[in-house]
Amino acid sequence: MKPELLSPAGSPAALEAAVMAGADAVYFGGQSFNARKNAENFNDEELLAAVRKCRLYGVKTNIVLNTQLYSAELSGALSLAEKLLSYGADAFIVADIGLATELLHHFPGVELHASTQCSGQNALSARALADIGFRRMVAPRELPFRDIKALCEASPIETEIFVHGALCVSHSGQCLMSSIIGGRSGNRGECAQPCRLPYQTKNPYPLSLKDLCLAAYMPELIDAGVASFKIEGRMKTPDYVYGVISIYRKLIDEHRGATEEEIRKMASLFCRSGFTDGYHTEKINKNMLGVRTDSDKQTTASSEKIVMTPRKIDISLNGEFLVGKPAVLTGRVEREGVLYEHKITGDICIKAEKTPTSPERLSENLAKLGATPFRALDVSVNADDVNVPISAVNAMRRELASAMEEALIGKAKEYPKFTKLTLPRGAVESSEKSAYFAFYDAVTKKAKGFFDRIFVPLTEYIAHIDDAKKYQNIGVALPPVAFDHELPMVREMAKKAVSAGCKTALVSGFWQSELCDELGLEKHGDIRLNAYNSTSVSVYAEKRFASLVLSPEIGASASMGVASAIPKGYIIYGRLPLMTMEKCAIRDMMLPNVMSSASCHYCDTHRFSTLTDRTGAKFPMTREFQHRNVIYNSVPTYMSDKPLAGLFSHAIFTDETANEVDAIIDAIQDRKPAKTKFRRL
Repeated sequence: MKPELLSPAGSPAALEAAVMAGADAVYFGGQSFNARKNAENFNDEELLAAVRKCRLYGVKTNIVLNTQLYSAELSGALSLAEKLLSYGADAFIVADIGLATELLHHFPGVELHASTQCSGQNALSARALADIGFRRMVAPRELPFRDIKALCEASPIETEIFVHGALCVSHSGQCLMSSIIGGRSGNRGECAQPCRLPYQTKNPYPLSLKDLCLAAYMPELIDAGVASFKIEGRMKTPDYVYGVISIYRKLIDEHRGATEEEIRKMASLFCRSGFTDGYHTEKINKNMLGVRTDSDKQTTASSEKIVMTPRKIDISLNGEFLVGKPAVLTGRVEREGVLYEHKITGDICIKAEKTPTSPERLSENLAKLGATPFRALDVSVNADDVNVPISAVNAMRRELASAMEEALIGKAKEYPKFTKLTLPRGAVESSEKSAYFAFYDAVTKKAKGFFDRIFVPLTEYIAHIDDAKKYQNIGVALPPVAFDHELPMVREMAKKAVSAGCKTALVSGFWQSELCDELGLEKHGDIRLNAYNSTSVSVYAEKRFASLVLSPEIGASASMGVASAIPKGYIIYGRLPLMTMEKCAIRDMMLPNVMSSASCHYCDTHRFSTLTDRTGAKFPMTREFQHRNVIYNSVPTYMSDKPLAGLFSHAIFTDETANEVDAIIDAIQDRKPAKTKFRRL
């Protein structure tokens, strides 16, 4: 079975280009609740026209509702979903778990796809998302081929992958950089792309990646069982959409990889210093870096203008013009094994007194479908010696074409009417204190006595297991990213920690929740879960989380208004993790001649490196599980003098010395104001 070719559509013109180029499905959004707010997008009238256009051509419509939502926004998103379902939309791409559950509750049977913002990284993630009600998971762009294959084999739901377009350097759903340093949240569709900005390093653009292109690997990806090939580009032009989709259409239909000429053509439409397949091939190094150069722009500007060929629907026509009987015109369209048929009846046919209207002329006029979406596959005419006005034949043809359009568009599936959203009420209050320490040896004696829960990275716990097992309040922070081939390693380390007496885990993804249930670890939710609203919190409560730290993006005071059946917390102190990267930017910066993670030992001897931006702000960077990197904010969040009643406090310790850790604990106890530069929530 061929995979679906899924095209971006950031505007009505781009959607038209996608349909004409042969896309099987398109994804687009309205003016709200989508992660590309700066795209042209669609107003209500355009949304209806877009869905009708796609249904006419048998193109599926995947509507993006892929931002994180505040509780007060859920009703608006549900109302928009209801409208789109009444138009005939096929599916919704959703990032907010609260919205997903509300959609499933109010519109039973609705098809949901888990956005890549959900951080679904492996088969365990897919299993958890399937339990919620998702039918498809959009996999991370960072997945290598071996993990794409493993995911397709083990996932209980469909797998969608990106095969072409822009790459974010941070794992999707785990980037706060634009929000924290610029006030424009990528989780809310307003990313300012700080990864594309210059930094004070030998390569001034250490975070900017080339665009992805997997066109050369189509056969292996098709054979792996990927359900949908996704093209990024809702900010791109209609020419780009048509050109790229046209090429991938051929590659899928012909089951082949792209030629050098086809890749060159796509690069001329848009690229950043060329393309990369580094994640796919596991060649993750500085060769993946690239920016949109003047040369790239000139190539695009001077490239040959694309001429879009209209996409036509094959129709078979049969006309009967028999003396004494009404003229009958029948149209038939077959699509995916379904036959659509419609008949138009005209006037009684009268025997010709002189020259009859010839079958050839009748056929010729019936086939004149130029202004319609149809193309005559074949035309058959059964005619006596009758005189039929050509104007009447043309009128029947037009009426039939219009009727067949409506037949192909069909009626939208009916869902219950959305009336009112009832949000959870009440909250469990807690005055407990928890903390994350990036390194075990920074956990001071005072910290062990002060915090009710302490979490250290799983690798740190294992490295210091003899000491860690002495303390019931020390648990593990599971890796923020792990692919299927890495899960056995994570599972074995976690089992070892449990055997030593570890009882709690800081969870930042759905796969971790599944693993904790498997091993009997008590689950506490991390900020990477992006809990924005009361319904999202209720999902984690139903999944038996013991507590949850709310997203720092909703603000500390707003956190008080979030209903919760489990203790909820906010960040009282610490450098927020701004990006979780698959690539080792530290290696690229410090060891520019080293191309392999296996040959990089800098991170083994240097806990933190510094990324300095153009303003002089310094962002600590550290190694994560399997040579990934995390970038932390240049200044810590500080709320110790602003305690919020009912919310437990959570601290993040990264590069602090032991003395600094103890001083911060004293400040938290005494509610002291900050003594250094800081930011508020």
